[in-house]
Amino acid sequence: MGFQLEYRTRPIEMERFRRTYQDRERFLACCRECPRYEARWSCPPLSFDVDDFLAPYAWANLLCARIFLDDGTIGAAGTPEKMKTMGWNIVSQVKFELEERLREMEERVPGSLSLSSGGCHRCDPCAREAGQPCRQPDQMRYSLDAFGFDLTAITQDLFGIEILWCRERLPDYFTLIHGILSAAPVPGEVWEAAGLGDGKTTDAGGKGA
Repeated sequence: MGFQLEYRTRPIEMERFRRTYQDRERFLACCRECPRYEARWSCPPLSFDVDDFLAPYAWANLLCARIFLDDGTIGAAGTPEKMKTMGWNIVSQVKFELEERLREMEERVPGSLSLSSGGCHRCDPCAREAGQPCRQPDQMRYSLDAFGFDLTAITQDLFGIEILWCRERLPDYFTLIHGILSAAPVPGEVWEAAGLGDGKTTDAGGKGA
């Protein structure tokens, strides 16, 4: 499966971020329709007070990863089942790699915490389904949408990118929004050190451009 990644970063003050892009009531209603609701610890309903959880962080440092698919990959997904399987595999691979890099960034940014996109898939099934505690709490990260953030508006407003969806074929690109919460904006050199510098592109093999 061939694809290329493009990274964009954007810091935004938490107060503005929440005021502009958080609508917990609206998106919690959407989450209730998802099979991961009450089934994954990364997903709603969250087991803590959201305001208290976000209060220590003054900045949301957002990462937009755009996954450009090559023509061969798009052409190979010739059936709905192949589209679903190939799309899921590509997005999951990139999502997992971004989570790893952002957890490493937490070590370089004291007092920070990374957030992912979509629910956690480290355990299948999640221990929550059996009413048990998370098996990997040091690895699991919550998603931005679990806090009621509007990822479509964030992608369009802050990065100028339209989210594309699978219709009759795979889209030209997928988009993931991750982030790292901190007391101050994350310096560009920290993103660069993680291989996620603003405007950086990489191929599927990880070679930078």
